[in-house]
Amino acid sequence: MEANKKIEKLNEKPSWSDAGILMKKAGTPAEVKNQQMIIALSIAFNIPPQGITILSDNPYINKNGLEYMFNEYKAKYNWEYFLSEPIEVAKQAGDTAFFKTEVFNHEGKVVANGFGTANAGNIKMGTIKVFLNEMAETRSQNRCLRKILSPILYKNFIENIKKLQDKDRELIAEASVNFGSVTAEEIAATSDEEVKAERLLTEEEMKGVAVYLGEINNSKTQEELEKIRTKVTQDKNSNLFSDNQLKVLAEAWSGRSQNLAFEKK
Repeated sequence: MEANKKIEKLNEKPSWSDAGILMKKAGTPAEVKNQQMIIALSIAFNIPPQGITILSDNPYINKNGLEYMFNEYKAKYNWEYFLSEPIEVAKQAGDTAFFKTEVFNHEGKVVANGFGTANAGNIKMGTIKVFLNEMAETRSQNRCLRKILSPILYKNFIENIKKLQDKDRELIAEASVNFGSVTAEEIAATSDEEVKAERLLTEEEMKGVAVYLGEINNSKTQEELEKIRTKVTQDKNSNLFSDNQLKVLAEAWSGRSQNLAFEKK
């Protein structure tokens, strides 16, 4: 009888509540609370703790979490793989990197896509400013995977919330509302106090500014940049751009302008 119980125990699906041993030992009360939140969210959404990042006391699913979810569910939903490709490659610090990611099914058809940009304006954490292409690729991947995985995340949440103790439910009640709507890698901030989600562009908005981003990145002089700004201003007056598109163009223009000024020195 005891042996049968042990076999049953071994056959049980591992619980993320046991994964705390893989995490760094918490020191301060705030760190303890954050770790408790991560474990509770892991159980509720059925992802490993390493797939969750805490920024300014708010939890976000990260690249690792989305990739884990994709591998867990791709067979069930007929997904085969996802592929990221550059639309514009950043060659230096002042450029804007622009990537597209697509998810393919077993028949080779695209079932989801996502776009991502990165430049000096929307990556404000200095330690990653030099990795513009990598960040743009990650953002495009995350946005693509979120489109197909968000419904599954919240389905898991509804099914698993009853497994949590009352205190843990209270701990994640507010945090879980927007969990999965934006990823840690899509956050732009200069400090922990300035954490804010980058405003996302739709696929059509991205297509609408792709040519302009290419011209900005390829400009060799400040005079060329000024001509592009004049053109953008004229098109802006014709209501061809959304506020989000103008923000992306302004950040790209500013970054390239700063880079050209640096090259003159």
